[in-house]
Amino acid sequence: MKNILFITTLVFLSRPIFAQDEELDLDAMWDNTVWNEIEDVADAGYEVEKVTAVAGVRGAEAEDEALHHLYYRQSMKGPSKVELNKALGKLLNTLSSLKEKNPEHAKIPEVTHYVIQIYKKLEQGTKAKKLEKELLAVAPESKWAKFYK
Repeated sequence: MKNILFITTLVFLSRPIFAQDEELDLDAMWDNTVWNEIEDVADAGYEVEKVTAVAGVRGAEAEDEALHHLYYRQSMKGPSKVELNKALGKLLNTLSSLKEKNPEHAKIPEVTHYVIQIYKKLEQGTKAKKLEKELLAVAPESKWAKFYK
């Protein structure tokens, strides 16, 4: 009911606005207009100094910026060894601090799993195997240990 009342009020109030358009006498305006003849037309040419061709979001520049974040395709490279070593250092620090706080911390199996995966990517199989055995000994029933059974 409120919507109908609002719409009818709007229609009644808008009538005076549209009524003003009907009062315009376009013929009189046309007749009273002063017309000036154009005597000379000049061609002015302008050029842009620095033109940069872009192809939008799907252009090569945007693609190159995003590619280093995506490595799910086989044809694409994964993280570099430097990035893997950086991540490994952070994970090892986290793992040691968790073990210092509480040797039975719930996150230890997960962090250990990630460390094992990085060791495998860095082709350090002996360290990975050592941590796999440690993970299976510490948390054999965790969801992270199922990868190494």
